[in-house]
Amino acid sequence: MENKSAYAYETIKEMILNGTLPPLSDVSEKKLQEQLQCSRTPVHEAIKQLESENLVITYPRKGTFITDVTIEMVRDLYETRLLLEPSITRQAVSSASKEWLLDLRSRLQVEHAMETHEDILAVMALDTELHTGIAALCDNLYLRNTLRVVYEHDRRIRLKTERNVDQVRFSQKEHVRILDAMIDGDADKTEALSREHVEHSRDLTFESLGFRNNNFYTKTTL
Repeated sequence: MENKSAYAYETIKEMILNGTLPPLSDVSEKKLQEQLQCSRTPVHEAIKQLESENLVITYPRKGTFITDVTIEMVRDLYETRLLLEPSITRQAVSSASKEWLLDLRSRLQVEHAMETHEDILAVMALDTELHTGIAALCDNLYLRNTLRVVYEHDRRIRLKTERNVDQVRFSQKEHVRILDAMIDGDADKTEALSREHVEHSRDLTFESLGFRNNNFYTKTTL
């Protein structure tokens, strides 16, 4: 049962993160059971776990729904990234594999046409690989778990801004600069570039979503 529950959890979560189950959509446990060819228990347990991660929410007598992407969520995510990411990236300078850094840098320099959904998602996947790869090098279990949740929710946010090709390209170039500093072993520069990257990403995300910096702490739904 444990393997079936894990399978149901990972599969449903990926459907949420890649937009197959979009924000505010109804979650039908019966349909998921049929789709995943699982019994009720694994799917029900998966939904409960996803609820604890704020990916779904259950309303009494109304049903279960995929949580929305809100301004509060974006604000809190970037606040967390800004607090953790620069120092975590700095620490990774001494522990990251040079081969991985060089390989990822090479793949990030490939010019994609950015004409299709798949092109943009390919670059975004490299973004995720960089951040999750660095987070995995952190020897603090609690920070690793926090960043895992943060980057999972970040994927949902980026689905709302993926059509902004300029933002994707700008982020790609910043990642190359961060990797250059890491390859050179320059921890101070790596930390500074990482902080700038999170700030730029935050500002561009809010701009893409139709909000400016003076609206950054506005409590409203997108």
